[in-house]
Amino acid sequence: MTVITYDELAAGLEDAWIMAGLHEHALYENIHPETLDRSYRVELFPEHPEPLNENNSPPWVEMSYTWTPAHQLHSEGRDISPGVLELSWTYTVDVRGAADRSDIDLVRAFNGAVRAALRRVAPDMPSPAEYIAVEVRRGYRTGGDKPTLAYTQIVGTNVTDLSDLWGTRSPDALREALRDELLIVAALLHSLGETFAPSGLGGYRSVDTA
Repeated sequence: MTVITYDELAAGLEDAWIMAGLHEHALYENIHPETLDRSYRVELFPEHPEPLNENNSPPWVEMSYTWTPAHQLHSEGRDISPGVLELSWTYTVDVRGAADRSDIDLVRAFNGAVRAALRRVAPDMPSPAEYIAVEVRRGYRTGGDKPTLAYTQIVGTNVTDLSDLWGTRSPDALREALRDELLIVAALLHSLGETFAPSGLGGYRSVDTA
C-alpha cells in the first residue's frame, strides 16, 4: 500500500506543526465524497502574546493542499498516475507600522530574515530569492477626498512537492519529510518575527540589522 493517504497526510501535518511549536488558529477541510475531492487549509502561528489584533499580529503561514480524485484512487491501490501532490505555503507579515518603508526595503528585510533562518536550520537550501517568492501588498480604504492606507503586508509563497513519496514503502518516510518541512517553516516564522515584530510588539528592525 502506498504510504500517502489523505488521513496519513493530515495527521502527519498536525503532529509536525505541534512538534515544531506552532499552533493552528483556523483549520478548514472541504470534502466532496461524490467526486473524491478534498481540500485542506490551516493557518499556523508561532508563540505570541494574546489577544491577536491589528497592533499585535506576528508573522503566520497558511498551508493548503488539494487531494484530487487521482490521489484518492492511487492511494486505494488503483493503477493510475496520481500526479503532483504539493503543499502550498503562504507567509504573511503585517508591517503597517513600517508602511513608510519602500517595497524594496521591505523585501530586502524579508529575504534577510529568510536567509538567517535557512542558515540555521537548512544551510543547503537555495538562496531566499530562489526559495520563496515575495511581494508587498498595500490595501486602501476609499471614501473622503482620497484613499487612505489600511494595511501593508509582506507575502511570501512557496511549495513543497511530495510526489517523490508516492512510491515509498517506509511508513515513517512521510512523517519524517513533514517534520523536516515544518521545522523550516517554524524557523522562518520566528526569524520573520525577530525582524518585523520583536517581542511581539509590532516593531521593525532596519534592513541593516535584519
